[in-house]
Amino acid sequence: MIKYVGQVVREVLLGIGLWGIVGTAVILAAWGLSDGILYGFLLGVLLSVGYFIHMSITLETSMDMMEEKSAKNHALRSYLIRVAAGAVAFVLAWWSGWFNMLAILAGFFTLKLGVYARPLIHKAFCHFGIFGDPKD
Repeated sequence: MIKYVGQVVREVLLGIGLWGIVGTAVILAAWGLSDGILYGFLLGVLLSVGYFIHMSITLETSMDMMEEKSAKNHALRSYLIRVAAGAVAFVLAWWSGWFNMLAILAGFFTLKLGVYARPLIHKAFCHFGIFGDPKD
């Protein structure tokens, strides 16, 4: 199995959380609690955390499968589950009227920002001795 998956998952989740905090501060400073923008953004951040955790579990499970065909089928099933769950969450959020839909998308993009910030977070962790360098 991949040796440092748990470390990478923690680093990306920390990145998502940090971007979520930055986004929340910006939203509170600019819009406050009006129009469901903050709630939408926080829902999007929660969706991105759920997506990433589900993707990491799918990766580990697929890598542990012995047959290539069953691994591909499992990855496809998991992808379809993620897409369906995301679609249901978006429809329910739109239907409820409590959330700003653009803010949900902005919160969902913290997944991408967390992945991009992961190398910087890893360097900071190695610098302060929290994690050892995987290259060792």
